[in-house]
Amino acid sequence: MNTKNWLIGVVGVALYLTANATGAQGRRMEGDLDVIPVRDDIYLMVMEPAGNVAVLIGEDGALMVDDQFAPMTERLLSAIDELSDRPLRYVLNTHWHGDHTGSNVNLGRMGYTLVAHDNVRSRMSSVQYHMLFRTGTRPHPPEALPVITYGDRMSFHLNGERIDVIHLPVAHTDGDSAVYFREADVLHTGDAFINRGYPLIDVASGGTIKGQIEATNRMLELIGDNTIIIPGHGPLADKRRMTEIRDMLVTARQKVVGLIDQGLDVRAIKAADPLAELNPVWEEGFIKSRAFVNIIYQSETGDWSVPTEDEIKRWDE
Repeated sequence: MNTKNWLIGVVGVALYLTANATGAQGRRMEGDLDVIPVRDDIYLMVMEPAGNVAVLIGEDGALMVDDQFAPMTERLLSAIDELSDRPLRYVLNTHWHGDHTGSNVNLGRMGYTLVAHDNVRSRMSSVQYHMLFRTGTRPHPPEALPVITYGDRMSFHLNGERIDVIHLPVAHTDGDSAVYFREADVLHTGDAFINRGYPLIDVASGGTIKGQIEATNRMLELIGDNTIIIPGHGPLADKRRMTEIRDMLVTARQKVVGLIDQGLDVRAIKAADPLAELNPVWEEGFIKSRAFVNIIYQSETGDWSVPTEDEIKRWDE
């Protein structure tokens, strides 16, 4: 694999476009930014296929959750300027994938404070590999790295809001954060919850189907019937919708694990089509049934491997 096949900073759901940052993908990375009021002083900023951005504005300044791709930096900042005369103060990354951290390098160079879980900084500081796409990312420059990190949980007190940031271990990755705006009753989930078909779980980054279920249950315990949920991707959701997706995850895992327990290998499990009953409703997004079966199998069995750093370096040769 040569240099052009590196997907620099774009690993997450956005990988479905291609491994080359040219043509249609490049244009989509510079697409229209829709700004949608959520509740109180919280806004959703959407540019498909990038991760959903939440912004809290107020007299204390703005806090932004995730920051899409690097070409979107100026549009994000301009949108904040249109909403408020107070500056951006903090940028919080829900996990390390490039469709949620792509603007970090620009924002870091501009002096904004980047915040994330410890594992986000660790993964952004080293070579990473995405198994589903056989695609790697190099270490990010120092300016792109979070300068404030946390272990289990932390809180911001800003604009009359208490914002709780909660680590969700081994869900979509090993560095996922849920961000709960308590007074507004708004939850940003990052990719620990995706409101669009089967989820992409990054096994090479520590994600597991079991952890994704546990993370969803933890978020369901946190929220109420009136909570507005900002998913990592997809439209706004509520507790009922999150429960539906949790139930799908539980059923999918049970069906695949049942065949693993019978001694079937991944090829035989795919041939058995264990998610056939779920597919009419849930095979609507990028991740199709066979890919999701593979993700579940890998996360349950540990039957996977990634290239060594030396092997990855030879991709450029």
